[in-house]
Amino acid sequence: MQTLQELDVNYMNGADNPWIPFTPLSDQVFLKYWKVDPVRAEIIVSMKFAAGLILPTHYHTGIVVGHTISGAWRYQESNWISRAGDTVYEVAGSSHTPESMEETEVFFFLVGELLFLDQENKILWQENHKTSIERYNSYCAANGIAARDLSSWDA
Repeated sequence: MQTLQELDVNYMNGADNPWIPFTPLSDQVFLKYWKVDPVRAEIIVSMKFAAGLILPTHYHTGIVVGHTISGAWRYQESNWISRAGDTVYEVAGSSHTPESMEETEVFFFLVGELLFLDQENKILWQENHKTSIERYNSYCAANGIAARDLSSWDA
C-alpha cells in the first residue's frame, strides 16, 4: 500500500505570462498572475509600479507577504523603504497607502481581500480571487492570449 503521493513541480514560464493593467484602479500598475486559489482565497502575483505612484489606501483581510524584486517602495504610514531583496510581512487587519519611489517590481503572496478605501474609508474597490481571475481572463480574451486555469496546479 502506497501512503505517500508524489507531487509534481508546477513550472510557469514568466515570458509566457502577460503583464495586465490593474484596472479599474490604475493603468500605471501591472499584474502578472501566477496562481489564484479560490478555496483558500490566495493570490500569487507580481506587480510593477510606475515611479512616483501613490495608490489608494487599502485594508488587508488576510496576510500579505511582499518580496521586492527591483526598485523601491513604501507605505506612507511607515518609516521603511523596501528595496530589491527586501521582504515585507503584513498582518491581517492592517491598512496602508502604497507609494513607489522608482519603477518597482514586487512579488506578492496574498490571502483574503484587499479593500481599497477613499478618504472617508468607504470601499472604492474589492480585490480578491474572483476579481483577479475575471481581470486575467478578460485581458487574455481581448488580446488573443490563451488563458491558463490560474486555479489549477496542473496548468
